Amino acid sequence: MKKILFSIGTLFLISGCVASANTNIALEDGPPVQSITTPYDDLLSCVAEQKSMQGTWAVGEILDQTGKRSIDTDGNGRFISQGAGDMMQTMLTLAGAEKTVNRRDPRPIIMEVNWGLRKANAFKAMDYYITGSINSLDFLPGAAAELSIAGIGPRYRQHRAVVGLDLHLTDAKTTEVISAVNISKQIFAEQAGFGLGRFFGTTLVDFDLNGGNREPMQLSLRSMLQYGLYKMVSNIQPEIKAACQYTIENVQGVENLKQSKINESFTTENKTSSSEL
Repeated sequence: MKKILFSIGTLFLISGCVASANTNIALEDGPPVQSITTPYDDLLSCVAEQKSMQGTWAVGEILDQTGKRSIDTDGNGRFISQGAGDMMQTMLTLAGAEKTVNRRDPRPIIMEVNWGLRKANAFKAMDYYITGSINSLDFLPGAAAELSIAGIGPRYRQHRAVVGLDLHLTDAKTTEVISAVNISKQIFAEQAGFGLGRFFGTTLVDFDLNGGNREPMQLSLRSMLQYGLYKMVSNIQPEIKAACQYTIENVQGVENLKQSKINESFTTENKTSSSEL
């Protein structure tokens, strides 16, 4: 009887906290709005200080070509953001590009040309543009450990994924690729918990405590794009690397020496064509 009365009381308590259909409920205040920052923001600021990204820059397509989709109770969607190109266009302005033209959506331009409001040759031509793709997303086998004695004990689980992308810097006058980079990053997540499930006399007590950390995938993608822009420009302008490498050394796990040598070999062959940059 006591259990029934307790359940009824709990039901009335819950119903008292729920507003009627004709009343707005109070909305909770969450964390404040803020600008998205990464450890590589200082790197772009350093590139901007060199004032070496001369000419007119644009961003083409940077596509998600991983082919991976997420399916859960909230709906279907891709693991990787579809806005990598827009991220890169913002990065061009932060990196101090002399001029940035918007080629992300040509429809407004085409519309005004078709309506006779503007002439096609009135728009500023690009000198350089960036294209690429996010082309790998691999989920790695994780590690797990669990210990239980008499139904009581801790557990730990680790998850990892590898994201990879390729970026190309192209001379718009000749369509020659003057710098190319490929970058990968491991995304890390972990979970830890403590469980208790046992009888105390005739009473079963079941208790579970969980916590975890997960590195934001899309914020990591932004970091990769920032680093990729720096690498493409510094490959053909060694003075940028000399001035800004110290910021890289403050971030762990970003420099692959073997790949750097490959990129430097590639861009040395194309350095003549990039002399105007």
